Amino acid sequence: MKSLLLIICFQYFAFVSVYSQSFTIDDLVSLISMPSKNIDRFMGRNKYALNKNRADGNAMMTSFVEKAKSKKKDEVPNRSVDMYKKDGTNYYAFHTTALDEYLDGQRRLIKDGYFYDTSRHVSKDSSMLFQKRNLAISAIAGMKDSVPEYTFVIEEKALPDVSEIKHAEDLLRFTSHEFLISFFGKKNVEKDLLYFAENQLKKCSVLFGHSSYQVVFVWNDENNLTDLAYILVSNLMPTQGADKYDGVFSNNEWKLASGIYAGMDIRDLINLNQNDFEIYGNSSEFAFMVKPGESDKIDFNKTEVMLSCKGCNTDRIFDKPTVGARDIVRENLPVYIFDIIIYPSHH
Repeated sequence: MKSLLLIICFQYFAFVSVYSQSFTIDDLVSLISMPSKNIDRFMGRNKYALNKNRADGNAMMTSFVEKAKSKKKDEVPNRSVDMYKKDGTNYYAFHTTALDEYLDGQRRLIKDGYFYDTSRHVSKDSSMLFQKRNLAISAIAGMKDSVPEYTFVIEEKALPDVSEIKHAEDLLRFTSHEFLISFFGKKNVEKDLLYFAENQLKKCSVLFGHSSYQVVFVWNDENNLTDLAYILVSNLMPTQGADKYDGVFSNNEWKLASGIYAGMDIRDLINLNQNDFEIYGNSSEFAFMVKPGESDKIDFNKTEVMLSCKGCNTDRIFDKPTVGARDIVRENLPVYIFDIIIYPSHH
């Protein structure tokens, strides 16, 4: 009986030694901070061999494959690790054919405090996004050569130098809520709701709320608070958080590289542009917005400017589809920039 028990135990541990995972999501994350000279040795200890260095588009990729543990290759999950840099961003990918490793990796990320869309489920959805500071980890379930393949891809976003953040449009490089936190600190970045349209709220992030440097970040992906749609610079933010604030708002200190800022008089905006431009009138659904287009010095396609006028609602000059900025100045009307929307370059 004891002999039989010993045989069963031996078979069990032999089975575990073949199928146990020699590389985890934690190992993949650890590669990020590891000196490149140590990576080969680290991968060797994990029983991975350098496969090849190859060019993939404009990126150079280094690949490692797991050394075979059994002569019966069909019994062992296929695993590999890729590392590459593309457009200044570092990527690390782990591929496996083992579903349990894929599910376990996602649960590890949740346990480690990664932000994710809680309405999704690791065992039901074919893709998940996990974020922490400047790391974004995509978990993807798919097929390769008719075989299930499960992949983790880490995108390590490079943090800019403080000296690089001078103008409002420099903030466009912060493409997620977590990336904002990684640079500006958690205490300076808050989740909020933007009054997007009548009876419609949109999830957003607010940087330096209730201060003279407040900025709203609006996301295309509201559930993951990522994929930047635009940023909003204004003296008075249209958010729920601003509604609850009973303090005094200061004039916004952010300026664009062109010199535009919230509160600027229309005369100064004409001088900056060095030419006239058109504004939508009251008969337009975009009333008081500068008409998009490449005017002269200012590209109003990438920078959306909304104007306001104190006590001008009944002035007849605005009772038409569009009105020239210089015509408004000739009427000596107190028109100024109310808020500024800045779009990413791919907009």
